[in-house]
Amino acid sequence: MSRKIEIPPEVLEDLYSTQKLSTYQISKKFNCNPSVIQKRLKKGGIKLRNPKHKIEISKEYLFDTYVHKKLSTQKISKLLDISSCSVYYKLKEFGINPRKKNLLLISKENLKKLYTDQNLSCSTIAEKFNCNAVTIFNRLKKYNIKTRNYSLASTKYPKRTFNGDNKLKAYMIGFRLGDLNIKAKNPKWTIILKSNTTRKEQVDLIRQVYGKYGHFNLKEYTGVYHIFCNLDKSFNFLLKKEDKIEEWIFTNKELFLSFLGGYSDAEGNFGIYSNRARFRVGSYDKQILKQIAERLNSFGIITKFNLESRAIPDKQNKDFYRVSINEKASLLKFIQLIRPFIKHKKRYNDLLNCKKNILERNKSMKKSR
Repeated sequence: MSRKIEIPPEVLEDLYSTQKLSTYQISKKFNCNPSVIQKRLKKGGIKLRNPKHKIEISKEYLFDTYVHKKLSTQKISKLLDISSCSVYYKLKEFGINPRKKNLLLISKENLKKLYTDQNLSCSTIAEKFNCNAVTIFNRLKKYNIKTRNYSLASTKYPKRTFNGDNKLKAYMIGFRLGDLNIKAKNPKWTIILKSNTTRKEQVDLIRQVYGKYGHFNLKEYTGVYHIFCNLDKSFNFLLKKEDKIEEWIFTNKELFLSFLGGYSDAEGNFGIYSNRARFRVGSYDKQILKQIAERLNSFGIITKFNLESRAIPDKQNKDFYRVSINEKASLLKFIQLIRPFIKHKKRYNDLLNCKKNILERNKSMKKSR
């Protein structure tokens, strides 16, 4: 009995409708026939972009590539971006006798070394032996070599498991609650990260913090950067979206500061207004901001928590709140505490400018006495 190809409908729609891959290109990802993809598209109600059209290949081209240059149907199909079956049928149509199939000569030990030890895909191994990926897959089964799970086998871009400590985890959660859209299209397969920004520094930061763990994709339209990143299931701690700082973060000073570093990199601002340094962070997250103000005040940092503006129908869906630190000594203390946890390039430079402003104002006050 043949193996059923598991393809979540939303994943198929993303590959076909959003990424504009052909049914042939998608079939290569899942090691199946393009007809399988076409049937799944029809079953899922996904509209086909173009009706099937006749593949145009000249007899002269096939004679040159297949007979003279000795290219395989696999290699020719890649040059033309069509299936190898289409090339085979064209050979038969033009009366060009296909060469005898090469028997796959590979030992169990060699195959296991390539697939298990070197972590090569079936497609990559198939290229080495000038055969089809399905042939490699069948040989793995024959040799009883355990195949990788669906997530690892079907994805074009490998994803790394989260290997950071709780400090990095807290930062990631803080940044996520401030700026990121996180969804799981399939909890057992992929966590999808999305964000939009006009700041290149924000793009670089997301790439630095999250991008190294999965495929990072960036598109830019009219000055706005659209960020997409695929992460594996070990990042399911980012799925929760609540107006609350979790207890394990809130009660630990270092973890709280790391969380605040992430939240500030996403939503905060260090600035100088009327020659006075200020720190502000504002959002619709009333409870998170209230917790931030409460915790900072417990550190002896004078922190204000205010309702900035009420919700306005059709303009602002929720009340907007803000936390601010204005008093010099408190801001200087806060800068010293939060500085190691700020990763945003512009935010960090603004922090240094605020510190410089405070020190210069203190120096001026001493001179005037």
